[in-house]
Amino acid sequence: MKVRLYVIVAFLVSIFSLNAQDIHFSQFYASPLTLNPALTGNFNGFYRITGIYRNQWPGLTQSKPAFSTPSVSLDFSLLREKIKKGSLGVGLVFVNDQQNGKTFNINQILASVGYNMGFGPKSIFQLGVGFQGGLIMYKSDFAKLQFHDGFYSDPSNPSGFSYDPSLAGESLATGSKMKGAFNAGIFGKVEFHTGMRFYTGYSLNNLTQYKQDFIQNSAQTYRIPLRHTLHGGFEFDIKDAAVLIPGYLFQTQAKARETNFGLTAGIHVKKDPDPSKRATFYLGLWNRLNKSNYTIIPKIGFEWKGFRAGFAYDAHLTQQYKDYKNIGGNMPQAFEITLSYVGNIFTPKEDNYLFNPRY
Repeated sequence: MKVRLYVIVAFLVSIFSLNAQDIHFSQFYASPLTLNPALTGNFNGFYRITGIYRNQWPGLTQSKPAFSTPSVSLDFSLLREKIKKGSLGVGLVFVNDQQNGKTFNINQILASVGYNMGFGPKSIFQLGVGFQGGLIMYKSDFAKLQFHDGFYSDPSNPSGFSYDPSLAGESLATGSKMKGAFNAGIFGKVEFHTGMRFYTGYSLNNLTQYKQDFIQNSAQTYRIPLRHTLHGGFEFDIKDAAVLIPGYLFQTQAKARETNFGLTAGIHVKKDPDPSKRATFYLGLWNRLNKSNYTIIPKIGFEWKGFRAGFAYDAHLTQQYKDYKNIGGNMPQAFEITLSYVGNIFTPKEDNYLFNPRY
């Protein structure tokens, strides 16, 4: 009991250090406004609604998910009839990230603006830039945590131990805080052959580097470090029958490094010369490398008439697996569910097609 609680605390407190990373999604392209503000309005339609839910390490705590992250966004692609081969994108994204039954709870409300422009015949090259700003509100309730020093031997307790918070000696700042956030990004795409596209983007997050206030009366100042994210992929359409999508994501934050790479294959179960009328079934296998940890991520998805749905499952296979087994867990894991819809109120011009990355 004592060991299990102590390891749980170690998992949770580790996210507060400067080496911890921001939220991340395995289906990162399914949540474009949390990936890169340059993707705001970068889709072939008038509006886009996106939702994603991530549940990480279910079973680590007895009651609620150890880590839970839902997000929803709405963005628009505007002025497409007035901006030749381009558009103005505006959007809003809400993110909630919570740990251990809201022991630590973060809400983000961010507004995005992006400008997308195309070059060449049929906009074979596209470039977008974007900016994002808003509020980050976090609330901590450290009274829900139990620390190693607070346990003492108690023969009357069936576990052999009891807990006294006065023995823990921790001085943590419970309460609510509000901070300002600002992010920026760039995104480019080129269709070097019909049905063959390459795209890549870069985003810089946490430009305000707001202060973290977890320890009361601390002489040290802890600030959220900058996060650099590089992402991209290829798309190969195979005679309107299938599509192959290899891709990658690499991000750094302070001393943390994360690399994602993999392949998604889509079969057009309903074929149509118009891509917006096709129905496509997707299967993918991706990998995540993070220092000594390795995660394998199978994915599945479906797309039809503007609707996209996806599911991803993370299975940690290295050090996190060993740590999880030490506290009685079966396997450290996570799953994600995504759903999005791109709608239109007008028929876009053929030479004003805006590319929307998939999975």
